[in-house]
Amino acid sequence: MLLRGVFPVGRLDLTSEGLLLLTNDGGLKRQLELPTTGWLRRYRVRVHGEIDQAALASLARGITLDGFRYGPIEATLERVQGSNAWLKVALREGKNREIRRVLEHFGWPVSRLIRLSFGPFQLGHLRPGEVEEVTGKVLREQLGTSVARASPRRRTSMPR
Repeated sequence: MLLRGVFPVGRLDLTSEGLLLLTNDGGLKRQLELPTTGWLRRYRVRVHGEIDQAALASLARGITLDGFRYGPIEATLERVQGSNAWLKVALREGKNREIRRVLEHFGWPVSRLIRLSFGPFQLGHLRPGEVEEVTGKVLREQLGTSVARASPRRRTSMPR
């Protein structure tokens, strides 16, 4: 549940979990989401199926599916558990359901997707339901003083 005037930075679909940044500053939200920031978003992803290392490595060049161009995706096999595999995935664009669509294309349906980080902000030790406020000092350190100063009303949190 979001409070009135509180906006999510980026998005997690209903079946995803992990780091979600919230802010009450629409301008800051927009700044954080701009593709020009080039911020890396990191995920742990559980898929079903046997992983083909060559196919996984090919994602580094980007891929076009159904007329949509997806940029480079860093993907590595973390471990195999029976008929499932855990992948570490990192991307800079974060288009709607991008990871799910791309991995499904290779025959690897996603059964779990956890965002670990969004740019410099990391899930770290937070447990489900916990919230941690990002202080003005941290915002200035991570975003630079011009961006952080642009919004005096900012209050950014990281719930999981």
